[in-house]
Amino acid sequence: MAVDLKLKRLIIRNWMKFKTVNLDFPEKGLVLVQGVNTASGGALLSVGSGKTGIGEALSRTLLGTPGRFSHVKQFSTDKAGDTYVRVEAELRGKDLIVELGYKCKELSSIGEALRYNYDGTTVERGKTDQTRAELSKLLGVSPLLATWTAFIDGDSIKFSKLGQADSVELVMSSLQQPPWSAYHEASKKKLGEFKRGMAATENEHKNAAANVQTAKDSLATAKKTLIREQDVYDKAVEANAEYVARLNRSIASRKVQITEADKEIAEISKKLKKLEEARAEKNHQLEIKLHDIEDKLAAAEDARTPFAAARDAAAQKVTEARIAHTNYASAAKDCPTCKRPMGKLDPARLKELEKALADAKLAKEKADAKWAEAEQKVVTLNLQYREVSKEQRTVSAQLDVENHADRVEELEQAKTSADREIRGWEMEIARRGNGPSDAELQVAESRVRDCSTRLTKAQEALDAAAEALTGDQATLKVLEYWNLAFSPYGIPNMVLREAISPLNKEARRVSAAMTGGTIDIRYSTTRELASGLDKAQLNIEVDNKLGDKDLHGSSKGEAGLTNFIIAETLSEVGQVSRRVGYRWYDEIVPHQDPKVCHSIYSYMKDTADRLGILVFLVDHNPVAANYADHFMIVEKMGDLNKAYSTARWR
Repeated sequence: MAVDLKLKRLIIRNWMKFKTVNLDFPEKGLVLVQGVNTASGGALLSVGSGKTGIGEALSRTLLGTPGRFSHVKQFSTDKAGDTYVRVEAELRGKDLIVELGYKCKELSSIGEALRYNYDGTTVERGKTDQTRAELSKLLGVSPLLATWTAFIDGDSIKFSKLGQADSVELVMSSLQQPPWSAYHEASKKKLGEFKRGMAATENEHKNAAANVQTAKDSLATAKKTLIREQDVYDKAVEANAEYVARLNRSIASRKVQITEADKEIAEISKKLKKLEEARAEKNHQLEIKLHDIEDKLAAAEDARTPFAAARDAAAQKVTEARIAHTNYASAAKDCPTCKRPMGKLDPARLKELEKALADAKLAKEKADAKWAEAEQKVVTLNLQYREVSKEQRTVSAQLDVENHADRVEELEQAKTSADREIRGWEMEIARRGNGPSDAELQVAESRVRDCSTRLTKAQEALDAAAEALTGDQATLKVLEYWNLAFSPYGIPNMVLREAISPLNKEARRVSAAMTGGTIDIRYSTTRELASGLDKAQLNIEVDNKLGDKDLHGSSKGEAGLTNFIIAETLSEVGQVSRRVGYRWYDEIVPHQDPKVCHSIYSYMKDTADRLGILVFLVDHNPVAANYADHFMIVEKMGDLNKAYSTARWR
């Protein structure tokens, strides 16, 4: 049987105790996963080496099986992140790469992420659940089905713990059946929507008759309103014409005022011209005087600059001399901690520093005097400049007064105000040019037309509602039919009944291979309800010729065998291995006697050869090595405080 998926390579980083793992997978065969725990210092041989962690990394990444933890963060080494798993495979002849990580540079620096690339197309949705759903659809294997058929943990597969809905869903998933329960929910939702739509249609039908009388009353009221609005409009037309005439008279009056103002302004302008000519010479002389003072002031300011720099330098030397003198003089003071003198003064040195300070002060006084003399020249010239400027402003002020500037400004403001009023009145005339608004009259006329047609529309709405209700009733019957068909009483029940025969046949084959037929598992379905319908329900009967008839089994070994047979039955009947290409058995036979172990190992090897897949077996029984085609060694090294695991082929 050709398989859809073939494992090629597994790359792991910071997963559980694995720092780095890089494994290339063989084509097919039984792989015995053996452990070596050297980190225990001899206390343990293989327990705790990390064998299960390899299977969890592979199956969680590729198939979404949960393993021991709910979140990838919990698999992270020291929970610090940089956790990354990459599975390389071939799916239906095309490359498939699936990546899972937590806070890693390849996928996401902030949390858990999942991405896959198939045939050159990369898929990574906003949520990992969305990406997982698309990947599961691509592979044809759900995480629930993978838990029973791909990554099989002997401690986790307990069919008796599954709810009835999950058990039926598990069988349906193995048979690659559509999600009938989802279809049923969708049809139920659609059915509810149709019922609500029918209620709305019936309500419209009831309201249509009442709307007819309402339309008649509205029409009578609208006609009365129309007569009233027509009278109001006629009076408004007359008032509007009278108001426009009054505005035109006001505009003519303002234009006369503007003409008179323009004449007065022209006369003032003639006077201004004569006064300007009389004052022009005086202003010219003052300008010459100001420029002369400006030149002298610039020269005085340039001459003052080096004196200012000399004064600043002298002040700096005084400061430096004072600091030197103070520091030396305070050197002989008592220490604040031990109360002892910190040193002796050299009188000659102290006198030298005092003289240096006195010389610096004298030099500063001289520099200050020179700077003050230069500064006084600048101040004097500034005073002269202000006096001349004041005189020039006085001449200008006198000119403004003489030229009657205030009167000109008053006239200009009057013109501006008149212009503003004229524009406002002209805009009002333009606005009223079409006469008063007949909007209310048009509304009244429109209301009469609307009310006249409302009765007809109400009757049409009633007819349409009756027709829609009839159509909805027919559609409702169809939806009720399909809702029942998608329910547990319909198609799923039919599919499950058809699957019983091959399930029982495969269960007998697997049981015969493992137990010699000692444990016989039989499947049955259908459950008749009081309504007479059959509901999809999966029943499992156990015929243990040497033990309990219950699904739980009379011992751990028998219970384990029962669940193992169920898992193998699902995988074989649904041909899950063709879709997945491998099975990982983790501690599947810890409670079995040696004879049963031999049968199971032989069955696993035969399964790998018959299906052409990889079968991984995690087991502590040395006998298993006799059946293995390949050996994967998982070793925990280091010491108890800094232990880490590696994986390699032997």
